[in-house]
Amino acid sequence: MKCSVLIFVLCTGIPASVGNVKLPCTEDMFHSNTNAYWACAAQFALQSNWFPSPIAGLFSYQIWNGFDGFWQNGAVLEPFVNFMVYANHTRYNTVVQKSQRSLYQLLEAYGPYPSFDDMGWYGLSYARIYEVQGGDDFLDSAVDIFNWAWETGWDKSNKCNGGFFFDNLQNAKQTITNVELFQLGAKLYRLRKDSTILEKVQQIHKYIFSNEIVDMKTHLVVDGIFMDNCSSNGVYGPSYNGGVFIGGLVEYYKVTEDIYYLELAKQIAEAIIETKSNNSQILTEYCDPNCNEDAMMFKGIFVRNLRYLMDALPSNDTATRNSYQKCLDTNVIAILELNMCNLNPISKCNITFQDGPPYYNVSGPVFSPNWNGPFTFGAPMQQTSAFDLFVSSIYPGTTCVGDLCSYDPSYPAPQPLTCGSHPCPKGEECCEYSPYTSYTCCAKGQKCTKQGICV
Repeated sequence: MKCSVLIFVLCTGIPASVGNVKLPCTEDMFHSNTNAYWACAAQFALQSNWFPSPIAGLFSYQIWNGFDGFWQNGAVLEPFVNFMVYANHTRYNTVVQKSQRSLYQLLEAYGPYPSFDDMGWYGLSYARIYEVQGGDDFLDSAVDIFNWAWETGWDKSNKCNGGFFFDNLQNAKQTITNVELFQLGAKLYRLRKDSTILEKVQQIHKYIFSNEIVDMKTHLVVDGIFMDNCSSNGVYGPSYNGGVFIGGLVEYYKVTEDIYYLELAKQIAEAIIETKSNNSQILTEYCDPNCNEDAMMFKGIFVRNLRYLMDALPSNDTATRNSYQKCLDTNVIAILELNMCNLNPISKCNITFQDGPPYYNVSGPVFSPNWNGPFTFGAPMQQTSAFDLFVSSIYPGTTCVGDLCSYDPSYPAPQPLTCGSHPCPKGEECCEYSPYTSYTCCAKGQKCTKQGICV
């Protein structure tokens, strides 16, 4: 397994400011825990630059200033609450607490044809928020999302032993949807002890293991199956497929107490680290350096779930945990050395603002997609991925101390918009649809039909 040794010396002399902005983060807050400090700095830049709360503007499409898709606004909540847990603080607590939405509200915001994995990211984040902070509304929404996906997206013909379709078109069964809802369902059963949820999780388990989603020789996770013959499509590219399945196996281990699932999670983690690390031991996505905006978040989601595995390992398995920690540390130091921009003024960095200027002053540090560097441009997808890495690498026992541990600035209320407000980025047609009397922004090159569908 790679990532067995560090390739740089840990950074010291952390600045109190980055670029031309004084950060509300200090080294002393985290007792000189470098990784926690950089998580704090990356989160501050994420909030400052890309307006301003993960799903505050859910009904106006302009959720964060430049996130590529609806799903990312759900997925980004999970590292927010993980940071609270791993470093014992309440920073941006209002952002987390105000993120709760009902199933109906999420469907209204997404429309008209939600993909099931996109909705699942909100379910995972809401379940994690409940796990950490409580709040029945979060758990209820997570359960509603899971049940809606089951009723709407599960293949009830039982071909290939069922499985979730990617979306309502029912023409694909992607791995991410199935491993994501496997993880969500197992966690919801652990939190709510509802036997009907467990029955569904067991059916997802059967689908995954009967369709060769995992190559048991290489322990790599395939991207999907051929629906005509229920066989692997042979694509082993995106790291988040294996990452999310690792998280699912950890949850299933907690439910069943069967060590097999934890051992399989370790084998998958080591296979991903081995095949996705370059000669410098830096995690590298299959599409780097030219990933699309979705894939820019994949490495962060992998390390997020690697941390869940680390925390579930038996206390006597310190060797495995330490090897994963060294891998995370190697990547933290690499992106600080090779892939960060913190120029003064920060405007010298190439920062993308897709939907207009930020609400607050532009801040750094900012990171670009390829952790190998060099820095190319900053945007919220790759910033979230870097934030996930910093958060996941925080050492156990880290505790935040001081007033800044409750840093929680106010944000403007969301402003509902219509197509008449011209809300869409340049080149994207605004498309109104029913039954929710809302709109979406068509991708570049698409047109809006009279039925409110982008084609």
